[in-house]
Amino acid sequence: MQWSRYNTLFHSGQFGHFLYNALSNTLIELDKTHYLQLEEFRNGEDNAPEIKETDFSDLLHENRIFVETGEERRQLLCRQYRRHSICYDSSRLGLTICPTLQCNFRCPYCFENSQQDSAIMSPDTISRLISFIKSHKDIRHLSIAWYGGEPLLAFDVMCEVTEKVKALDLDCEGVGIITNGYLLDSKKIARLNELNINSIQITLDGLEQAHNKRRMLAGGGSTFQCIMNNIDTLMNSTYAGACTIRVNIDRRNLDQFVLLRSALLEKFKGKKLSVYAGQVNTGVGHSYDSACNLDLHAWKEFTLEVLRQSGQPTGGFYPGGNLDSICVATTHNGFVVGPAGELYKCWEDVGKQAMAVGSIHQDTPVTNPELQALYCLGTDAYSDPECLECEVLPICGGGCANKRLRAKQFSEKGLEFCSAYKDNLTIYLEAYIDYFRSMEITKALLRQSDEKQNHKGFRVISPEKNKI
Repeated sequence: MQWSRYNTLFHSGQFGHFLYNALSNTLIELDKTHYLQLEEFRNGEDNAPEIKETDFSDLLHENRIFVETGEERRQLLCRQYRRHSICYDSSRLGLTICPTLQCNFRCPYCFENSQQDSAIMSPDTISRLISFIKSHKDIRHLSIAWYGGEPLLAFDVMCEVTEKVKALDLDCEGVGIITNGYLLDSKKIARLNELNINSIQITLDGLEQAHNKRRMLAGGGSTFQCIMNNIDTLMNSTYAGACTIRVNIDRRNLDQFVLLRSALLEKFKGKKLSVYAGQVNTGVGHSYDSACNLDLHAWKEFTLEVLRQSGQPTGGFYPGGNLDSICVATTHNGFVVGPAGELYKCWEDVGKQAMAVGSIHQDTPVTNPELQALYCLGTDAYSDPECLECEVLPICGGGCANKRLRAKQFSEKGLEFCSAYKDNLTIYLEAYIDYFRSMEITKALLRQSDEKQNHKGFRVISPEKNKI
């Protein structure tokens, strides 16, 4: 048996001794005796004592702390196979539909360059869209995301497409909408359930003054109060779905996230509303001040500061989520449909004709299979020699497919697609440990018990849902 290359054995001056394995995504708390024992194994010392504790030995083997020769490569091949299985799953069709690229906002950091395009999806294109869906004979499940521009500028198109999709014999497993929320009035809210929309994302970039400086109307003018009124109407309506508030963060509004999240969660306590932070990192050549970007280091500092201020994590401390980097762009049956029927693989490609892979108006819709293949196979980290040498590959999966494609295949500079865990793993794990300990103490106090549990000098403290 060998010491896994994906082990991180570390001592925290504040919290004690720990062992993390990226392949099993397991964090183990150790006493000093067990830590020193494993340290000898890691260092390859000839006189390292044999582990005689059956429970401890079983734990180490089960969580791939010790591995057989070739075991890790086989596990990575299993991950790659799983990724390909999902990518090529012909039973699902995932569509992001842009009924218009027009937008009523002029946010300075927006990546889209087609905000003034007033075209709206025509009846003929809607008909072709339904034919495109029906042409996928093997699909049993359909998911739809409404996107733009601002999709609510073409609300009638959303209604018409939904009506036609309902007539198909398909399991629609989820419909979501990404909107700035300005046009989400009571009349539209009243129809959300009818449109099968079960998730809504709305963006607020801080409290009123900060938000209005960043997310203004196309002709000028504030937007915060209108959006807040609409969210209030939504949360007090019969809408059955959930609402997520995204806060786009860069160096200009770092201080706004905790303030806004606290205010929203208090105002809508008990409602299906969550708040998360999104990283603003515009590409080279973008007109928005690149000095405002948050690189991975700045993002790490931001997330840790949020934890220090509020005691609540922003997410991302313990590895989890989309570990295979699966998205619309990497799936064979995943497409972004533009208002003229053009097909893209990624949301960030919308409006860029050079990045279209085809059109639903063509008898053979995919006319650029090379770009489709590059997205699916050219972004596969498990085929990248550099990534295969990386100690956090199992918890990274390759990062953003769009940025990876542009950096690796098109040699675009200034793009960060590696996981923040690459250079900050123990820092994030310590933040999780701090949060875990706080929750543990709180639960113990609520039980009003001073009973101490015997952990035998070792215990797994990673979240069970994040085991992989």
